[in-house]
Amino acid sequence: MTHQWHDSYRHAKTPAHHLDPRSKLFVGLLYISVVLLTPHFSQTQAVGYPALIVAATLLSGVSFKPFFARILTILPFALLMLVSAWFSHMSLARLGDVLGKAVCSIAAMSLLILTTPFPDLVRALEQLHLPRMFVMFLGFLYRYGDVLHQEAVQIERAWTARYFGRFWVRQWFHMGHVLASLFIRSYERAERVFAAMQARGFSTGAAGVTLLHFGGGDAVFVATGSLLLGLLRWGRF
Repeated sequence: MTHQWHDSYRHAKTPAHHLDPRSKLFVGLLYISVVLLTPHFSQTQAVGYPALIVAATLLSGVSFKPFFARILTILPFALLMLVSAWFSHMSLARLGDVLGKAVCSIAAMSLLILTTPFPDLVRALEQLHLPRMFVMFLGFLYRYGDVLHQEAVQIERAWTARYFGRFWVRQWFHMGHVLASLFIRSYERAERVFAAMQARGFSTGAAGVTLLHFGGGDAVFVATGSLLLGLLRWGRF
């Protein structure tokens, strides 16, 4: 199942796209953990952590545009941090470390999502023995996100067809009715989708078409990623 409006996966014929999702997920989480657990960035770490992301992006053939779009999402939080730093007398170096960690973490997760189909990512989470309830919640969120989008598009089209450009201020008073209608219609549609899923033998496991296979290339990828992260974190340069 692939929903183009909210699925960020970009298909390409590169080694990064053919790696086992479990290996990519492990290295991605290891990268984020190492970055977040670094107390203060040294000059080598401030260059090395982003350089790993840039190198992985070039090797996977992914455009840098999705990264910049996701990095922009932390701008409101950055402004809030600037305000809190002003009142808490936080140093600029400490503020730079926090922003750098946030940017690196978002970039790592973006690269993982762009090179891994979401159903395979959910299966990898399940096989890594994450809580089944959490994995099932992600699967339902992915499935019903498209349902919510379709109902929102229909309501927006109906609202636009009944609006002729007059008394635009009054239109905002009807926003509450629109949101309530969107919730009710999405809930009813989701119930029908779930009934159809149960009729087709739905189980709580994350089903997928392709089988996950951890090969020699995945082992080399995990070992290389772990070695580079270990050198950047604990190496003395």
